[in-house]
Amino acid sequence: MRRARFRDQAVDWPILVILPVIFFVMLRVLYNNRYVKASMPIPADHHARRAQVVDVALKLIAKAGLEAVTVRDVAAAAGFSTAIVSHYFRNKMELLHLCYQATIDHSTARWEAALADNDGDLRAYLAEIMPLDEQRFMEWRIWMAFWAKAATDEAFAVIQRDCVTLARSRITDAIDALFERGLIRPEIDRAQAARHLLALITGMAVQVMFDADDWPAQRQHDLIDSALRPLYRPSRLPASLREDGRQAVA
Repeated sequence: MRRARFRDQAVDWPILVILPVIFFVMLRVLYNNRYVKASMPIPADHHARRAQVVDVALKLIAKAGLEAVTVRDVAAAAGFSTAIVSHYFRNKMELLHLCYQATIDHSTARWEAALADNDGDLRAYLAEIMPLDEQRFMEWRIWMAFWAKAATDEAFAVIQRDCVTLARSRITDAIDALFERGLIRPEIDRAQAARHLLALITGMAVQVMFDADDWPAQRQHDLIDSALRPLYRPSRLPASLREDGRQAVA
């Protein structure tokens, strides 16, 4: 009898050991599931969230410069965790490249819209890359921050060269379109005119960044207008460039 009772007790021991382990594992699983559900971000459109992060990063870059901006700063400003931001961007370099491309895309969309809405008016077209308002002023601050990076980083230098080439070619295309319509004087070197206009706007924008009060919108327009008027045939000068028919400052 004693041996049988001992055998029964011996069989119970493994059960007594295993049951607490099973109970602990179940509690752990339940806790983890609850934690994961509580900490998981709300599903969001991938492109929309990337665009949101880029927009926040651009504002930080305009304010503090490239080197001062970190993924942690961007995440905090966007209201996300660093892990979430890192999920959408492999590293800071990828984020910066997308930021730079975003400013180019934004300005390009405005250029094209201005050209279409104003019947090819070169003045309205160029106004979209002049620091005339808060948005365009911020874009120029961002571009200048990337210029500093491009001076020591070949990858950014390539992007900058491509950006300048693209801007110059777009201005050239706009002048060529006006020439085909008979508005531009035939003796004008159109490629050189585009190069001159872009250099003029770039130099002016740099001064605006450091002394905006000395460069109100009208003064900016006056400088660029003085370079635009000689390009046109006198009889085809657009109303926006005539002294007696100047449109409101954009």
